[in-house]
Amino acid sequence: MTEENMELSRRALLTTAVGSAAAGGAIGTATAQADGSSTTVTVGPGGSLVFEPGTAESLQITPGTTVEFVWDSDNHNIVVESQPDSANWEGHEPIENAGFSYTHTFETLGAYEYFCQPHKTAGMGASIEVVESISTPAPSNVPTVPSSAKTLGVATALAMVATLGLGFFFLKYGGDYDIEE
Repeated sequence: MTEENMELSRRALLTTAVGSAAAGGAIGTATAQADGSSTTVTVGPGGSLVFEPGTAESLQITPGTTVEFVWDSDNHNIVVESQPDSANWEGHEPIENAGFSYTHTFETLGAYEYFCQPHKTAGMGASIEVVESISTPAPSNVPTVPSSAKTLGVATALAMVATLGLGFFFLKYGGDYDIEE
């Protein structure tokens, strides 16, 4: 093995190690919801007389979020009951059936309340809150990681580092195995 081949081998080893570490780090990343995002509200899911989300708990969004209302059952509409003074949401008053969708982008901060006219007496109403930032309550029942899993993780990391170290050592200081005559 020549000095030039050893250099290429070390470079290849380091490139592979860095690439593997970067790929492993990228697996656990997640993207956060940013302004200008979108969300979906299902109108009459499964034939029930609710807007989901929005009926049980108010849907919280940030300014610039586009909400797509998707009809999942027949004979529904969206009538705006109240909204902030400077808002321009008109809802969608014509009665529509399953498969129809309607979108609106909410820009003005405040509370928007709406209902389905044919099913208002059945309680089919909902609300959307446009807020500066969405508050996420702290979880009450957080699972803990068992000590055995932590130990296994540490042992695995140590084994990977040891393998890379031994690989580097053998590439750098490995012997010449050509038989001399």
